[in-house]
Amino acid sequence: MRTCAAIVLFLLLAACRQATVKEEAKDEPLRHYPLHGEVLRLDAQGKIAAIKHEKIGDWMEAMTMEFPVKDQSEFDKLHPGEKINATVFVQGNSYWVGEIQEDTAPAPASK
Repeated sequence: MRTCAAIVLFLLLAACRQATVKEEAKDEPLRHYPLHGEVLRLDAQGKIAAIKHEKIGDWMEAMTMEFPVKDQSEFDKLHPGEKINATVFVQGNSYWVGEIQEDTAPAPASK
């Protein structure tokens, strides 16, 4: 019986901690960063875009990473191989990409 009570107490404390973390994230400011990169692949089921990107402000060095796309219409704009300009939204430990536009600037000339 004590074991069951201890497990229930542990689960309740864990649930309270998760709620606190979510509330803390909502209290953190929403930061915006411009993103310039190339879409490498898409996961339609998870609405995830793998993007090879340049440095993102003071938040992230240049690399390839997966970004959630919250809005379905934004996700539908994406195509593998496409160069894009977008905004990365960061709040606490959460991040996602939006305001997606195709990068129509001509490629720099090779020397």
